[in-house]
Amino acid sequence: MEHVNIIRSEIINNKYDALWEDISPLIDGAEARPVLILVNECDANSTEDTQLRKMLDACKLAPEQYNIIRLQKDQQVAWHQLREKLEPKVVFIIGVMPVQLGISAFFRLNEPNNFGDCTWLPTLDIRELEKFADVKKQLWVSGMKPIFIDKQLHTLTLS
Repeated sequence: MEHVNIIRSEIINNKYDALWEDISPLIDGAEARPVLILVNECDANSTEDTQLRKMLDACKLAPEQYNIIRLQKDQQVAWHQLREKLEPKVVFIIGVMPVQLGISAFFRLNEPNNFGDCTWLPTLDIRELEKFADVKKQLWVSGMKPIFIDKQLHTLTLS
C-alpha cells in the first residue's frame, strides 16, 4: 500500500497555508476590543470607507470600541488567531465569507448569529449594500440596531 503525504498532495491545497501564517502584520499592533469588523475590498479613505464610517456612526460605536481588518478578495486569515489576539464579542463581517476565516459554517445574512462565543453579523460588501436599499434596511432593522443600539442580544458593554 502506497503512503500519501496529505500535506503535499492534491487533497489539501496550499492556499490553506495562509491559515497558519502569523497575522501580526495584518492586525498591525491592534489591541483587544469588543467589536471586530472584517471588511472586504474597502481601502482606507475610499468611498466604501466613508460608507463604513457612516454605518459605524449610526451604531454609535466609538473608534476605541472596534478594530477594522481590511481583507482583499479571497484573502484568508485564521479566525482562531483573530479571536485569540483581538478577543471580540461581536464580529461584523462585511463582504467576507466564513471560509476566508477558515470557518465551515453557514450564517444568516443581516441577522445576528451565535458562533464560537461571539455574535456574528454577516452582510454583503459595501458596494452591494449601496445597490440594494431593502437589504441595507434589513441589515439595520434585523442586525445592527438590535446588536449595537438596543443591545437586545447580549449583555456586552461596548464602552
